[in-house]
Amino acid sequence: MKRISVTRGYTILEMLIAISLTALLAAAGFEFYVKMHNQSIAQEEISYMQHSCRTSLQEIAKTLRMAGYKTPSHAAYRVGNDSLFVFFSETQAVDTVLYYLENYTSSELGMATSTLGSNIPKKLMKKRNSDQPAIFSDYVQSLRVVPVTSNAVQVTLQTRTSSPDEDFSPNDGYRTHLGTERVILRNLAL
Repeated sequence: MKRISVTRGYTILEMLIAISLTALLAAAGFEFYVKMHNQSIAQEEISYMQHSCRTSLQEIAKTLRMAGYKTPSHAAYRVGNDSLFVFFSETQAVDTVLYYLENYTSSELGMATSTLGSNIPKKLMKKRNSDQPAIFSDYVQSLRVVPVTSNAVQVTLQTRTSSPDEDFSPNDGYRTHLGTERVILRNLAL
């Protein structure tokens, strides 16, 4: 009996087509991975920005609710340009809490502030009595406190992301979040 032996391999053309298709699929997969990774980083930035805004507003509102507590002869609060003084009595005759915006230095940002144009962020500082001021919130665009009624104020805080998002064209790629809290000052009549 005669044995038929067929030894046939792949041709060079078949190999080139297979390698080309594999490379095309790998490139598409890598592109998808990079896009999803960038979106994940952008979502983390947005989440941090919103969280920072909410917690800062809640803390400012909590402090404002104390305004005027056991200090009938003293003003309950005072609003300045990008600053808020709150006066009450808890540990001293008059406790003072100051919230204000302070510019970052170039070394704190890790880049020249001239490259940011109009998007130079600020840090929200908090100072209680004669203590050293501490950074209360990062990357704040603005702080505004407006009296609404005789015993209520509205606090508006605008924060932004720390780095630009390449898929977001407005505002040079920086996403912003505007948070507002209306606070009723309970201690004004005491």
